[in-house]
Amino acid sequence: MLAAAAVESHERVLDLGVAGHPAGLGVNAAGIHFVSSDLRAVRRCENAIRSRVLSNAFAWLEASPAGVTVPGFDVVLYAPARWEAKARAFQLIDAAFHRMAIHGRFLLAGWQNAGVNSYRNRLEAVFGDAEKLLAKSGLRIYRFKKKNATVGADPVNTARSFVWNDPRGARCVFETCAGVFSSDGLDPGTRLLIDTVDVRAHQTVLDLGCGFGAIGIAAAGRARKVLLLDSDLLAVQCARRNVARNGLTNARTALSDGFEAASGASFDLILCNAPTHQGVATARLFSEGAARHLVPDGRFIVVSMRPGMYLKQMKRSFRTAGTLASRAGYAVLCARGPNAGLLEAGPPSDHIDSRR
Repeated sequence: MLAAAAVESHERVLDLGVAGHPAGLGVNAAGIHFVSSDLRAVRRCENAIRSRVLSNAFAWLEASPAGVTVPGFDVVLYAPARWEAKARAFQLIDAAFHRMAIHGRFLLAGWQNAGVNSYRNRLEAVFGDAEKLLAKSGLRIYRFKKKNATVGADPVNTARSFVWNDPRGARCVFETCAGVFSSDGLDPGTRLLIDTVDVRAHQTVLDLGCGFGAIGIAAAGRARKVLLLDSDLLAVQCARRNVARNGLTNARTALSDGFEAASGASFDLILCNAPTHQGVATARLFSEGAARHLVPDGRFIVVSMRPGMYLKQMKRSFRTAGTLASRAGYAVLCARGPNAGLLEAGPPSDHIDSRR
């Protein structure tokens, strides 16, 4: 993709990433601007910029390229991740068009079995005809040119809203958008966790990896205080709006890599719809972090489709861990009593190592 882009030294590059990772670092350009709503991805990029001493590279934590305050870009690089929500990718494409200079070039790369044709179709609607640069073993690279300032397609509206009635009688109103987990409504794991957990009026609760805030908002209807954390800016913005829409004064949201924004705080209850796709390293760090941020008799409660992975890590960090409930392929796990050896080892960083 970089070879096809043929970036010149005077040009500005908007880097939307290859599967969430920077694509253009090291290119001889006037500026390479990596944009992501993922705090960890931005920090990984910042680390790479520092380690390689790149004076022309910049990392932006933004929900959209619309937030980048750089004049028109000459080149845009984008290879969506396999798990990228299609509407979210379309939204990024639309926003990039408006940040480009006339005659700027948009380079799209992707695999046929990972949705590249639908992205190409959207780009053709926005820019006009594509120029195919590579077709090899399922990989496709296309180039599009911005011929004028008029976008060729209506903007994509990814906003969704729905009402959900808590099993205990509370009525919750949620606003979501593409790119936030389960944006069409409550997923079965979230429903099972909310149905299972017992939240009491005196308790402080942490919703770890809150997404659009369903678990934390449901808990806030019963708890004394709730903190909702997520490492994605898009999710945090969505959760913050939902806290306000539901009139909650005992809940707040924060952008956080793991437990970073909860440093020094302790909770009666830590709840998590586990990001199992992030693997064992995240399961271990979540479990260890929970053990360090609970009051002595606090509980760490996780819902997961891969309960074995989390249960193993929870048993390493806590004296007791087991299954509370299961339904439709999901299991709710509960751990209590942090291991003394873990606490004696001292607190590690409260965030997940962005090099992982």
